[in-house]
Amino acid sequence: MYNSIGDYMNGILVVNKPIGISSHDCVNIVRRALKTKKVGHSGTLDVEASGVLVLGINKGTKLLNYLNQDDKAYTFTVRFGIKTDTLDHTGKILEAKPVAQLNDFDTVLETFLGSYEQIPPAFSAVKVKGKKLYEYARDNKDIPEVPPRILNIYDLKRISEPIYHENSIDIKLQVHASKGLYVRKLAEDIAMKFHTVAHTISIHRTRAGDYTIDDAIPLNTVSASVELITLASALRSIPSYTVPNHQRFAVTNGQKLKIDSEESQLKMLDEHGKLLAVYEKAETVYRAKNVFV
Repeated sequence: MYNSIGDYMNGILVVNKPIGISSHDCVNIVRRALKTKKVGHSGTLDVEASGVLVLGINKGTKLLNYLNQDDKAYTFTVRFGIKTDTLDHTGKILEAKPVAQLNDFDTVLETFLGSYEQIPPAFSAVKVKGKKLYEYARDNKDIPEVPPRILNIYDLKRISEPIYHENSIDIKLQVHASKGLYVRKLAEDIAMKFHTVAHTISIHRTRAGDYTIDDAIPLNTVSASVELITLASALRSIPSYTVPNHQRFAVTNGQKLKIDSEESQLKMLDEHGKLLAVYEKAETVYRAKNVFV
């Protein structure tokens, strides 16, 4: 089933994940479309969230260890005054705290900038004792304690005027943060500053690392003729080193090299711009991290 042209496609594919399917569903859809088993993603996106999902195809899966460390950006709409068990609009309402106004809202958002401590929500894929938190929650079992994560929020701002309902307020926000942010939990933490509760009614990832929504294609347009981002182009933030002929054997066999460079990482390219390997600096030499040929 998986032995056609897909086996010869190597690179990165950026898709716009629609609402209502999981990141793993997207992987399976792309596997079928490209007729290859080797597809992975660089960071889970909630079922009820949409937006940028970066996929590695065949040898491109080796790049995901680099890409899943990237920061992310989202737009999201928060409904203040109502809490659900999932912290999004799909959950069961647990609490309502009617809210009339949110004073000094923009000033409060600024307090989240910089280092931010976040405890993952109960409905999340974080594993404790071999079981995901949402599995405990769905089985109505006690949720194990999870240590907080230290994240960085680089930007957080309001991008709409408040929309007032009888007992709640909707506000659209934009956030840029380090990897691992749960937007639903951020919404709840913002609400706590106003002594109220909240949940998200929409989440859209607009950027993952170097890739934005402008790079993404609709999932339903993926086919065997899709043009992938090449392995060499995918690692945009890693400096390049063109391997001379006398070093090619050493690079393709993962041997250490002495190179006159101060960069912590180098992507090793042949004379045609093809990615041969990624090397990392270790004291006075560079050592192979991944070899692609």
